[in-house]
Order: sequence, then C-alpha cells, then structure tokens
Amino acid sequence: MGQAEAWLREEAQRRGWSKAGAVRGRRAREGLVGLLREGPAAVMVEVNCETDFVARNAEFQRLVEQAALGAMAHCRAAAPPAGCSKHLLQADELAQLRTGPGGALLSDHLALAIGKLGENVALRRAAWLRVPEEDGYIAAYAHGWLPAAAPVAMGTYGALVACRVTEPRAPAATLEEVGRKVAQHVVGMAPTALGTPQDQPRGEEETRLLAQSFLLEPGLTLGQFLRARGALAVCDFLRFRCGEEPGESGAAAPR
Repeated sequence: MGQAEAWLREEAQRRGWSKAGAVRGRRAREGLVGLLREGPAAVMVEVNCETDFVARNAEFQRLVEQAALGAMAHCRAAAPPAGCSKHLLQADELAQLRTGPGGALLSDHLALAIGKLGENVALRRAAWLRVPEEDGYIAAYAHGWLPAAAPVAMGTYGALVACRVTEPRAPAATLEEVGRKVAQHVVGMAPTALGTPQDQPRGEEETRLLAQSFLLEPGLTLGQFLRARGALAVCDFLRFRCGEEPGESGAAAPR
C-alpha cells in the first residue's frame, strides 16, 4: 500500500510538471497573500494563479499555507537577530524551500497543484520579519474576501509590522489592538518609508509611515497616534498587494 501511494504521488507530480510546461507563460496575476505569525517571527508569501475562481479553491489555498510554512521554517533556521531583521525571498528561492524537516520541496507541491487545478500557478515571493523575544512584537493584517483562519491568514493584501514594546506590562490584547490598527494603515495607505516620529507631514502625497495621516483617525499622524496610545513603537514593515508589479510593494526604505 505504501509503495502504491508513493507511485500515485510521483505520477501526479510528473503529470503536474508536464502541465506546468504547457501553461508556462500564461498571465497569472490573481491569487492570495498568506501571513503566518509564530512568536517573534512572521512571514508573508504571495502565490499567483490565473483566475479568481482558482484562488477560491481549497487546493490552491493549501499551497499558500504550505508556502507560508516553508518560509517560516527558513526564517526559524536563521540566527536570532540582535534587533529587528527582515529578509526577502524571490520565486526561485521560495521554490527550493521545504515545508519542514524531511518535507517535499515547494516546487513539488507547486507541480501537484498545477496538475490538479489546470492553471498556471506561481510561487511569486516571500518575506519575513523577526524581532527580539524580550521586547519585540509583530503585527499582521490580511485584507480580502477570505474569513480569518488559523494558522495562515489569507487575503489579496497583507502587511507585517515589526514593533518594539514600549510598555513592558501592556496587556496582550492592547498590543494586538494597536498593532492591528497600524497594519491596517499600512495596507490602506501604502507607505514606502518609515520616517521618524519628528517628521512633519507633507500632505496627501506623504509616503513616510509615521508622518502619514492615520487611516482610522485622520486628525492625527500615525506617529502622533502611537505616542498618544503608547504600547508600541514601529521599527519596520512590509506590505504585499497580490498581483502588483515589481517595485510596487511597500517596505520600509531608508529614511
């Protein structure tokens, strides 16, 4: 029975690679962004397909989850950071990751998914943030039509925000609330740089996160909201929009 199951999987994988060759080159700009948090680490992945219909398929969403697990294993294998750290993975690097020790390559999972779904599917990219365990916190937010689900949240937009906890005794619920609001702002306002708490806003075209008008309280900048609310200070962030062209994604740039 074990040999039969192995043969069936190998045959499905072979047919998947054959199908992948047939659909290669077809435009794939639909799909999902997946986010996974584990303590002081969080990852975000983008997996593309040709149609919104396939993005709603459980088989496709399973591939997004596998990609997030592979990226998290890669993140956890890195040396613990002295401060906040960020790493980006391109498509070829992501495809060579495994979902865990002894697990199959993500490229093999991709071939199986293409064989079952019949569309061009692509492991587009991934990124992770890590913070020190003693005073770090990572907020996450996925926006789209999928309901929140554990462990991997999915949507068409995603944001990760690395923070330093400024109030050591702040309740976990407070950190979650404040962090989620900041991550929602990152999704909605698409900042491209972090800036500093002292920055003066430059109007509607402002792209520095801390100087932007806060999405949920437009009378304040995000920096002013954080100073008034307390609990967290932002160190870095990442933003993905599914299907965006290279260079469009939000990530904290030099100040």
